[in-house]
Amino acid sequence: MRYLEAKEEWERTFDAIDDFVTILDPELRVVRMNRAIAESFGIDRTAVENIHCYELFWGKASHCKRCPASLVLKDRKTHRAEFRNRVLDKTFLVSASPILDKGGQLTGMVYVTRDISDRRRAEDALREANDKLESRVAERTAELMKANERLKEQIAERRRAVALLNRQTCELDVKSRTLEEANIALRVMLKAREEDRKELEDNVVSNIHELAFPHLNRLRTSRLTPEQSALLDVVCANLEKVISPFSRRLSSMHLSFTPQEILTANLIKGGHSSKDIAGILGVSPRTVEFHRENIRRKLGLKNRGANLRSHLLSLE
Repeated sequence: MRYLEAKEEWERTFDAIDDFVTILDPELRVVRMNRAIAESFGIDRTAVENIHCYELFWGKASHCKRCPASLVLKDRKTHRAEFRNRVLDKTFLVSASPILDKGGQLTGMVYVTRDISDRRRAEDALREANDKLESRVAERTAELMKANERLKEQIAERRRAVALLNRQTCELDVKSRTLEEANIALRVMLKAREEDRKELEDNVVSNIHELAFPHLNRLRTSRLTPEQSALLDVVCANLEKVISPFSRRLSSMHLSFTPQEILTANLIKGGHSSKDIAGILGVSPRTVEFHRENIRRKLGLKNRGANLRSHLLSLE
């Protein structure tokens, strides 16, 4: 009684398994199958005695290649394999485990077939997504490498431009220093030329006043014909033009100076005394002193201690 109950319980448990379960004998003939495989393949479980599994399920005359059951026959160990059923468009994981007696002899095997189509599709989808991702990563990496190369080229070009700019800046600095030195030298030369010009002007004015005008003024007091007197006036006028640069500067600063005052100032600047100036101009010393006072007043020299000649020299 207990045996029957245990057998019935075993049958219920056997048929409750969702996977396809088949028990085979050592000749790979079907001994028993559970309800799941019978219903899926539409097999009458009472009519499968002495039928090989490859005949029943696959319609073949010999066992399938890579069949785990045939491997169990060789080494008495559990084997697994995946198979793709194109007719059903499904993938199955097949495992075959040996059934051994107490003496270790093979008396049969449990053949379990599990539908792993959903898992396989998920794995395939994941593999495809991973392949696409790797492809995208490879493309992106290539793009980044190209962008990096372009950036390197731009950096190199920028460095070349900076180097060129630095060289040009150095060259400009050298040229600027050279030009500055040339300008300094030119200013020195111009200053020296101006000093030479002033010295020459002073020499000309001084020489004319000292060497020419005294004789011309004495000549003026001699008995001259009207023609000679006119020629003497022309000579004196031309000499005045020669010494006029200082006179022009003085008259431009002090427009109220008379020609006689400008002539007197030139003689004072030349270092002549009032007596000498009176003799040169053919006037009295008192007249010269009158001109000197007018010059001091017009120059704003109210301090009697201020040297008139020094002030006139400072006007150059």
